[in-house]
Amino acid sequence: MSLGSNKDYEIIEHTADIGIKLTGRFLTEILWKAIHATADLLSGGIEIQPKIERGFSTKEENIETALVSILEEIIYLFEKESFLPSMCSVRIENGVYEIKLKGDIVSAEDIKNGTEIKAVTYHQLKIKEVRNGYEATVIFDI
Repeated sequence: MSLGSNKDYEIIEHTADIGIKLTGRFLTEILWKAIHATADLLSGGIEIQPKIERGFSTKEENIETALVSILEEIIYLFEKESFLPSMCSVRIENGVYEIKLKGDIVSAEDIKNGTEIKAVTYHQLKIKEVRNGYEATVIFDI
């Protein structure tokens, strides 16, 4: 799925941190919106072409832990390879979260207003079922 616009998430101001608030009809939608928001924060919202594929999977006990693991992997790919996704697919089966990404390598010169994210925190982390799907909140240590 192509990662959407800034309307897919809301930035939350938080003392010495930054957060995102997400809504989606399905858990997979929450996950890909969180990936998109993380990539946007890291890149400052620059356009990223879907030229290179990356993928990973994680087995977790619950969706909150899976969300943290997935976003930590996005941050790791950026820090180690300068890779950021512009498209992704998410599949959940028997506690295994399979993530397939398409994106590109970005240079420091390309990123003008990116946010340096140190870690995904468990502080105020929540994913809850609501009337039309799910809501999630994630706080990043910056």
